Amino acid sequence: MANEEKKPLYMQIFEHYRQKIINKELLPDDQLPTEMEMAEIFGVSRITAKRALEELERAGLIYRKRGQGSFVLGLYQKKVNEPGTKNVISMIIPATSMQGRNMDYVKGATDAINQKGYYLTFHITEDVKHERELLINLPKNGISGIIYYPISRANFDLLYTMHITGYPIVTIDKHYESIPVSYVTCDNFDGAYQAVTHLVELGHKNIAFVATADIESISTVRQRFFGYCSALIEHGLQINEDHIVLGLASKIRYLKNEVEKTDYIKSVLEKLLKKKVTAVIAENDYVAVTVQKAFMGMGVKIPKEISLIGFDNLDVLEHVGIMLTTVEQDFYMIGKTAAEIVIEMLENDKRTQIKKITIPVKLIVKESTDICRYAGS
Repeated sequence: MANEEKKPLYMQIFEHYRQKIINKELLPDDQLPTEMEMAEIFGVSRITAKRALEELERAGLIYRKRGQGSFVLGLYQKKVNEPGTKNVISMIIPATSMQGRNMDYVKGATDAINQKGYYLTFHITEDVKHERELLINLPKNGISGIIYYPISRANFDLLYTMHITGYPIVTIDKHYESIPVSYVTCDNFDGAYQAVTHLVELGHKNIAFVATADIESISTVRQRFFGYCSALIEHGLQINEDHIVLGLASKIRYLKNEVEKTDYIKSVLEKLLKKKVTAVIAENDYVAVTVQKAFMGMGVKIPKEISLIGFDNLDVLEHVGIMLTTVEQDFYMIGKTAAEIVIEMLENDKRTQIKKITIPVKLIVKESTDICRYAGS
């Protein structure tokens, strides 16, 4: 109780009604007290009561009708065969992923959904705010379940509410250890492990890992980094902090123009070369292409002077001047499996059962890796 008293008053009211909704003391479409009534019940100001109602709405627990009041939102508990639902599953996916082989997410989900007589809609997001709006509004509009490709670590409150109320949602590409939500991802750990193993077999010992993201913020990069570290140790090599570049995007974000950004990246790569690095594993194929261009601008030859590996096997590789060794994801199977999980949650009433599915990856060896020619490595 002491901890509860430390919370702001509006959060205490929020928690009071949240628990009543979760425990089904308040049922779908039940009306909550008005702002004035709530202020009187809890002995708080009307502004505090209003804030509590706003938080309940933001969490997807209630809906508000102008001139009528606030009501418990029941769409999260609605089953697919109940009147008024549309048997529609939606996919939320970032605009940056709606290209090339990433479109196989949609193809896989479509095939699984069509087989079961459902329909798929997909919604392209530009930022976290738009993502949040979709997570709130799609269930309100009768969408039966969601396949969700998160942009970043955000919307934990909505995801937990969906879990606790049984709304079918599955994340793809990324997952959250702290939120009990089903997910389907590729085996990022093993992909990086395979990449290191391939380089070690070619004689490389000083292998760098380069990422634009911080490992704390994105699970895919974190797992790839862990795979990289584990492979080094298991092959008898040391983890050298001087060979690890993380969070590159945050370091170049505020530079004035592309020239300054390119120069900064070149300076990072020059430091790696001075540390006798002979191979680089990039966070993904886009980062690998950026690294490749920077090396070319520095007069460094791939793979004769340095080997390079990406991750994803994206179509972008076909438009660059070198065939990149990379780790291939099965985007189609990820989308298909995610859709199957949502359907199972709907049809078998397994709405709070968490599934954690990892799809195998495959190393695709091309022209950007070669034997190590540096005798001192």
